[in-house]
Amino acid sequence: MTSPEPPQSPPEPPPPVTLPVPSLTPTPGELAHAQRRGGRSALLGLGLVGVVALTSPVLGYLEDVGNAREELLDHLSNQARVQADALGVHLGLLEAELARVAGHPTLFPEDGASPAERALLDSAFYHSSLFSEGVALLGPRGERVWSDPPGMSLGASPITRRPWFQQMVARRAPAIDLMEGEGGPLVVAVPMIKGGELKGVLLGEVRTEALPTRATEETALFLMDSQGRLLLPAPPLPYPEDFSSQLRALAKAPGPVTLDGARMMGAAAWVGRSELLLVVLEEEEAATASLRSRFLRQLAFHIALLICTLALFLVLLRHSYRSLLAAEERLRRQETMAALGTAASLIAHEVKNALNGIQAALSVLRATPAGSELPVRGLRSQVERLGHLARSLLSFGAPRAALRRSCELHLLVEDALQAVRMLPESEAVELRTSLEEGLTVQGDAALLVSAIDNLVRNAVEAGAVARDTGLRSAPWVSVNLSRDAGEAVLLVEDNGGGVDPRLEPRLWEPFATGRAKGVGLGLPMARTSVEAHGGSLTYTRRPQGSLFTLRLPLERTS
Repeated sequence: MTSPEPPQSPPEPPPPVTLPVPSLTPTPGELAHAQRRGGRSALLGLGLVGVVALTSPVLGYLEDVGNAREELLDHLSNQARVQADALGVHLGLLEAELARVAGHPTLFPEDGASPAERALLDSAFYHSSLFSEGVALLGPRGERVWSDPPGMSLGASPITRRPWFQQMVARRAPAIDLMEGEGGPLVVAVPMIKGGELKGVLLGEVRTEALPTRATEETALFLMDSQGRLLLPAPPLPYPEDFSSQLRALAKAPGPVTLDGARMMGAAAWVGRSELLLVVLEEEEAATASLRSRFLRQLAFHIALLICTLALFLVLLRHSYRSLLAAEERLRRQETMAALGTAASLIAHEVKNALNGIQAALSVLRATPAGSELPVRGLRSQVERLGHLARSLLSFGAPRAALRRSCELHLLVEDALQAVRMLPESEAVELRTSLEEGLTVQGDAALLVSAIDNLVRNAVEAGAVARDTGLRSAPWVSVNLSRDAGEAVLLVEDNGGGVDPRLEPRLWEPFATGRAKGVGLGLPMARTSVEAHGGSLTYTRRPQGSLFTLRLPLERTS
């Protein structure tokens, strides 16, 4: 008969999943990283605003320059047109005066000049103010018949080969051009046509400087004939080969011209019914100088304003960045200290309870024979070590407020040294002291003795470890107390090899220690106590070991 199977128990529910509670304190560097991100975004935005701010005066300047260029071209066009009209009227007057005399019925140059004809010509053109170089009557083959003055120059080449003479004969119309070559003089020639044949030519010569054209200080004036030869300025200057074509192009549309490497703006107009072209040029640089000066001032102001804004923003950003770093470090330290303080209090109470039992056992061992002195001394060493641990943990977990009073510093150092001399490690380490008396500070004696005790204790323990490991055969610790201006300076130096370089950046952090028996609370507590008294505690690496420098302000005496 089979026994009935026991009832199966219901399956155990799975353990509840505990979700991690997010910390209210940001991780290290989180606030700084966020601040840097925000700073980069703000700098980018500020840069875009700066670009927009600088673009505005640039666009305004370009628009002003364009308007000034258009106004300059309009002004030059009007000036060229007015001067060309005035010159055309003047040349028309010269042509009309010559035509009036050339059409006289008694004038027959083909058979020479009779006394009557000479009298007619003398009365019309003797010392004429219209023709500065004189007037001449030519025969049909270009020979001189009469001239005033008699030695009036007609050029070196034959008259009949001159382009203007051939053009005049072909067209049977007056011609206005250069007499011969560039530079003038200007000739106004009227043909004498009778019966369809050329009977002679009456011409007058005018110096180009005597023409009613005037250039200003800002403008340059040019007068060209149909072949591109320059009548003005006289004498002509050497110009590029394409200069004439550039000037002729201005007759169609005013615009820029390059002259001697300078950018000029120019306009041109035809002179009356002639084939002369009058050109007026003005340097663009001079026309836009005031605009450029105003633009540079505006641009300099915008750049200075942008730089000041950027500098102020960087200062504020740097201050904010440092404030965030400090706040982040404080928050992280507060959270860490709160957790460590709670743990330290629990550990301290447990160790304290154990110490009570050890001390009770020691009181029983005191009555045993003398042979048991060694274990008693070992127990006392352990009790002292545990007592130091308990005091450190309790002080770290619940630091007490400082009770300040006047303290003789060398007495506090002696108290700390006396406690250190009771350590078993002190028997193997030479302790050198040099203490100056009369150094008084305002402070809590217990906190200062604890700080000095931690410094000297660490040095003695480091020397003992160096001796046990064979690093130093004769370890020593030097304690020197002296005055430096208004401060008391305590130097604690040893030859125990120094702090591990990997531990040095975390030397002042709680529970950071490089010794197997260390707790890592002595140095942080010592620095906190010293800084609470307005002093400082620093570490310096020595060739053989370590040097701790403790500075405290001396008490002021009335």
